[in-house]
Amino acid sequence: MRRTLKIFLAAALIASTAGAASAENWPFFKNDAERSGNSQLTAGASYSFKGEVEWSAPVPRDTSSSPSVYGGTIYFGTNDGAMYAYSLKTGEERWKFDTGNWISTAPAVYGGQVFVTSYDSRLYCVDALTGDQLWQFTTSNNVQSSPAAADGVVYFGSDDSYVYAVTIKTGWQKWKFKTDAAVTGSPVVADGVVYVGNRSGKLYAIDCATGKQKWRAIVGGSITSAPAAADGMLYFTSQDGKLYCVRIKHEAVIWSYDAKAQIETSPLVANGRVVFGDISGKVTALDARSGAKLWSFDAGGSVFSSAAYHDGTIYVGANGGKFFALDEATGKPKWTLELGGDITATPAIAGGRIIIPTTAGELFSIK
Repeated sequence: MRRTLKIFLAAALIASTAGAASAENWPFFKNDAERSGNSQLTAGASYSFKGEVEWSAPVPRDTSSSPSVYGGTIYFGTNDGAMYAYSLKTGEERWKFDTGNWISTAPAVYGGQVFVTSYDSRLYCVDALTGDQLWQFTTSNNVQSSPAAADGVVYFGSDDSYVYAVTIKTGWQKWKFKTDAAVTGSPVVADGVVYVGNRSGKLYAIDCATGKQKWRAIVGGSITSAPAAADGMLYFTSQDGKLYCVRIKHEAVIWSYDAKAQIETSPLVANGRVVFGDISGKVTALDARSGAKLWSFDAGGSVFSSAAYHDGTIYVGANGGKFFALDEATGKPKWTLELGGDITATPAIAGGRIIIPTTAGELFSIK
């Protein structure tokens, strides 16, 4: 491990508060460290989206990084190896930060800093206001895992098969945990435990304080997406075509659902439902307690975009460029937008807007 620290010229200006999720912010991939995808877990305004494009802004083609939003700024990575900060209200560029390779992950905004991983094997810490690098942390292989931050520590996985915990104040490694395959999925942090899967089909529960394994589950396919933690349960998908539910206190899988198609998305958990998409083009909702199927919607193209939730509506994109607002109870579309290209990123919902990029080279704000 190599770590490079720059002088903290703006240290006194960095906010001390964490990037808390609310209806005004969406600071991590899928909003919070639990990866719920629910914009209304904390108090905040409720918005009624009509499916109208407020603005669009050009971005590099084939952008698959999911956006994060904090304090009126959108943060996202691109395949040209840069992380950008855009105004939430206007779509105007505020700054650009270059890494050494493409970025497929979502930035994490925490304590006035932005953390982003890159295919150049590094985790970067950047000042949220200026885009100046504060420090970088280097692993021994590509990084495709979106970071999560909690209690002064940032967590992420690497293709070198390790899960890393890095202290935010210094950029030094707190611990690293060895798995037996590449860790391309994004970690969940909940109640002092890190949950993350790897490409050999293992889901690990790791103690945040010590970096020691608490337990693990083994399934039949690679786990490349983020789990989601809610109400004492952990939900995760696998390329074996199944969604699994673990009761955390029992450290055991209590049910699974076979979608009969490869799943690349991370589950959304909201109002007693678990929602996911698969490469056959289906978006499916299950009962969170029993795993019973509630409804299914045909998106007309493979679904790599994990769903997001706000005020009774599920928002999700698909290959072919369609973006859907689905009724949470029935799965029927409330409205549909054709945005062009493919939609592989997960939408961010913040400040009365839905933010979503497409592979055709545009970033959209929808109201």
